[in-house]
Amino acid sequence: MKRFVKSMLIAVVCFLVVVLWNFILPRLLPGNPIAYLSGYAEEDLTASQISYYRAALHLDEPGYRQFGYYLKSLVDGTLGYSFKKNTIVSELIMERIGATLQISLPAVILSTMIGLLWGLNAGYRKNGVLDQISTSLLIVLNAVPSFVIALILIILLCFQNRWFPYTGLSSNGMRPGNAGFFADRLWHLVLPVFTLTVAALPSRYLLMRNTTASAMDAPYILYARLRGLDAGTIRWRYLLKNIIQPFLTMVGMSVSLCVGGSLVIENVFSINGMGKLLTDAVYSLDYPLMQGILFVTTAIMTASIIVTDLICLILDPRQRKGEHYA
Repeated sequence: MKRFVKSMLIAVVCFLVVVLWNFILPRLLPGNPIAYLSGYAEEDLTASQISYYRAALHLDEPGYRQFGYYLKSLVDGTLGYSFKKNTIVSELIMERIGATLQISLPAVILSTMIGLLWGLNAGYRKNGVLDQISTSLLIVLNAVPSFVIALILIILLCFQNRWFPYTGLSSNGMRPGNAGFFADRLWHLVLPVFTLTVAALPSRYLLMRNTTASAMDAPYILYARLRGLDAGTIRWRYLLKNIIQPFLTMVGMSVSLCVGGSLVIENVFSINGMGKLLTDAVYSLDYPLMQGILFVTTAIMTASIIVTDLICLILDPRQRKGEHYA
């Protein structure tokens, strides 16, 4: 239990550091903070506009009051105001986050399940043919950027064979409620989800494979073999429950990486999600929107870490009792 509390405190502290950094950074950068908080350069604004933005952004008030307004925007869920798009940041994010989660969540689930099963079997038969081929293949794949995987798939499966669409999440004329909308959405999701799954798989496989291979010489595995237990029982009842914790912890910490990877994949497949929104924010210097996206991504990461630690606590009674691993 102490380990869970410590992990949760670290996650919360990291989250608060990002929140504080979001507030401080635009005010520490050289130049007028109006440029970083509104997205408009000072030389492009008139005197009356500068006065308006200073008042709207509370820049004439003390720093602690500015921080109070900033915290209020986080608590009430607005996450600030995008002057470039003339709307509340949270509304912009809510419009796009659904598309991002449709790509990232299936990729997290698939890469976790495949990495666990594949790594467990390869590590159980360490130094075998399956282990050597799989490990070598995924070490190479781990070095390939996700956008390169996406481009290869588009060339092979979209341009040369035209089996899948390469843009958007829906075909023209398809709207929710239309016949075939669900099948059409799945058809559009295949390549983005597959790309992100392949990009996330190597790290999960390698951790599970190496952890399993190291545990194969543990006394409890040798004892289970001496008892004549079959391989399936050893793998699932003895081995997995003893090595699952670091794997789940890594998955929880990498959820935000899958969300971040989805932002890249969305641009490759021309999907109108948070990736496109972030690209627009960067090109237009819309700092409030960039900060809002960073805040949401950090919140997702913090929540996933806490949830996975809770799952580890439920699965492993030794953590609840404060016992140490042998």
